[in-house]
Amino acid sequence: MSTEELTPEEIEANWTKYRTMLEKLGSRTETALTMVTALEERLCLAPASGRTDYHNAFPGGLVDHSLRVLGNAAKLCKTFGWDVPKDSLILACLFHDLGKVGDVENDYYVPQDEQWRIDKYGALYKINMEMQYMAVPQRSLFLCQHFGLKLTQDETLAILLHDGQYVEANKDYCFKEPLLADIVALADVIACKQEKGKL
Repeated sequence: MSTEELTPEEIEANWTKYRTMLEKLGSRTETALTMVTALEERLCLAPASGRTDYHNAFPGGLVDHSLRVLGNAAKLCKTFGWDVPKDSLILACLFHDLGKVGDVENDYYVPQDEQWRIDKYGALYKINMEMQYMAVPQRSLFLCQHFGLKLTQDETLAILLHDGQYVEANKDYCFKEPLLADIVALADVIACKQEKGKL
């Protein structure tokens, strides 16, 4: 997909693919689809970041990014022969950044209303300060819990630790995290670099 913007047709195609992948979650498919249906318009159009020098800072960027993470994770598993449950891979990749949609009612990213921030920093969006503060991985887990989507221990840690060792809070897990967490973190880094045109 484009690294700068998506057409309405690309957004729709991504959304269809996203939902189709969730149909492969077995007994958890119905719950996952109920959650994304409840968040549908917001999730479908959510950006993956707020600034143009980050990644996918445009409508539909979050779903596009999540699908790219899943694609990268599948390639890593195939290349290295890593055997992880397919449903866990899909769930952890597609929901690792789910918290960027916001909470149950409010958007995480809202349009930037200060033109100088747009001009100077490329900050097209800002974080919605009306919401209770919560880091993205924790908000992703909260949304899954809120909608009754049961996660395994490995899936929980893969979502929680998807920023890998780039985040100080994750340091205690170094070399103690499950393989799924490593796969998602690596696939995420690769996706961000792809989206920024660095790979």
